[in-house]
Amino acid sequence: MALVVVGQMLPGGAVKGGSAMALRFGRGSRFTRDLDVARRGPLNQFRSDFEESLAAGWAGFTGRLIEKQAPRPTGVPTTYVMQPFEVKLDYRGRPWCTVAFELGHNEIGDAEEPEYRLAHDLAELFTEVGLEAPRPIPVLRADHQIAQKLHALSAAGSERAHDLVDLQILEAGEPVDLLLTKATCTRLFEYRRQQTWPPRMAAGDRWDTLYEEAANGLDVLATVDDAIIWVNELIARIAQS
Repeated sequence: MALVVVGQMLPGGAVKGGSAMALRFGRGSRFTRDLDVARRGPLNQFRSDFEESLAAGWAGFTGRLIEKQAPRPTGVPTTYVMQPFEVKLDYRGRPWCTVAFELGHNEIGDAEEPEYRLAHDLAELFTEVGLEAPRPIPVLRADHQIAQKLHALSAAGSERAHDLVDLQILEAGEPVDLLLTKATCTRLFEYRRQQTWPPRMAAGDRWDTLYEEAANGLDVLATVDDAIIWVNELIARIAQS
């Protein structure tokens, strides 16, 4: 519920990553506690607008934005590092919960034309207890989400086997425009200048365990080996479109 509440108060931008998957598909996706967002405008403007929106509140919920120390990983450009915050949520003036919130920049326009989604089962969590029905929330377009997950999966030393799960769920649950996705993948890989498009996926260390944990209880392929075959076929379909 907390991700949906914060999503009602977001200013310009789009939810990304596992948070976007959760908002799209609800209980049919991996569980996540974090909310990752790509901002559309300057950081200071987003922060000011967000703090104002949190103070105004939604359906009895209000919040405060707490900035955290940003990580400085070796060899990673600062433009790729997410700025961490916490959102302290209150309900009718009483502390309710804290949401880990990470803010990224607008990368190749990914925050400019979001899709608006909210899974029916998430909306029902509110209406079943007499709360206002939440509005759909801006999430990254499917082509941007696919491109970012393929890039993360193919990075050297990647441990993101869970992206194999997300990609299967996204491809099954949303119509994928292969031509648009190809163009977006090409632009993102060229922009980041780390891997070439199209990549060839191979399982990394511990991917069997990581995949099994991420896939538990979800309607996806049973093994990481099958998922690797599937994702390489997906990449081929995109690249050949």
